[in-house]
Amino acid sequence: MANCNEVFEKFNQLIKLDETKRSNLRVKRNNLRERVHNGFGFIKSIHDIYERIEFQSQGSYVMDTIINSSRKNDEYDIDDGVYFIGSRGRRERPEPDVFHQFIVNSISRGKGVNEIEEIIEKDTCVRVRYKGKNGDFNYHVDIPIYYAQDVYSPDLAHKKDWWHTSNPVEFILWFEDLIQSGFEAKFILERSSFRNEYEKWRDDRRKKDHQLRKIVRYMKAWGDYKKGDMPPGVVMTILAGTNYVEDSRDDISLYETLSNSYDWLIGNGFKCPRPTTPVGEDLFKDYSPEKKRYFKNALKEFIDSAKIAIQQPNSMAACREWKNNFGDRFPCHVVEDKKDYSSLSTVAAKSDMWRK
Repeated sequence: MANCNEVFEKFNQLIKLDETKRSNLRVKRNNLRERVHNGFGFIKSIHDIYERIEFQSQGSYVMDTIINSSRKNDEYDIDDGVYFIGSRGRRERPEPDVFHQFIVNSISRGKGVNEIEEIIEKDTCVRVRYKGKNGDFNYHVDIPIYYAQDVYSPDLAHKKDWWHTSNPVEFILWFEDLIQSGFEAKFILERSSFRNEYEKWRDDRRKKDHQLRKIVRYMKAWGDYKKGDMPPGVVMTILAGTNYVEDSRDDISLYETLSNSYDWLIGNGFKCPRPTTPVGEDLFKDYSPEKKRYFKNALKEFIDSAKIAIQQPNSMAACREWKNNFGDRFPCHVVEDKKDYSSLSTVAAKSDMWRK
């Protein structure tokens, strides 16, 4: 049976967001933070906003599961929450749209605004798009807006659904608990007091690169390459985190995690319940039957292909099969066309399952 673990390790390095792009995203994020902070003094009286503000990165950027896209004109993104810290209840504070307008007005003024290509007001956030120049990549920063009487239970400013509790740090905590990385919510919710602890955790996370992070990246890379309307990264992260199977080899871990994910979705009536606030929310609730069917079939095809790849007698044949799911950047050049006799003993216990 073929062993493509070495190929996956190389692939992980190719799809993992490199430090140059990570740095560019961080620069734009910090620039927007400065613009919002500077605008606070000029615009807050107009909008009846006098709360203090804090900023908090969230999502795949913090968890280090963000990937390089395979598509030349695709946009990279980073989520950076703005927190208005105050004591006003939901009926006492301005409506969510007022806070959205504050953010838009703040980032639309001052030096450097010409760098911004477009500002888009979405229901859940304000999106700021930047156009890459001189061969650089395209990217955008999503700015979700929160009001927090308690930083551990903030309200999201949703333009249609009004204020409702939503804590993105819960999702980071859920994921990091699966890995047992030592992350604590206070690291970023109370950053001024725990800055050193957060930076140490961040550095340790980057060095260790847990297998589950890699599995999430592989699933995102598959979704990135696959044509059609695939689920977003948060869904891939939930599927991987909920159904992860550890193995000494990434190819086997990916296959078994995919298989578990398919069975889990079927058992849930093909729903993807959110594990954190709002707990149980089906992330497929707005999917059409056609979109669900497309993803179901695509996932099943990926699993069948992964099974074929693992059953191949040599790594080159297996690599070609994996390449069908990841595209040309899957680095088959790192393997030789030879039988992997040494891998037989390590997977013998699982061979009956693959032959079914």
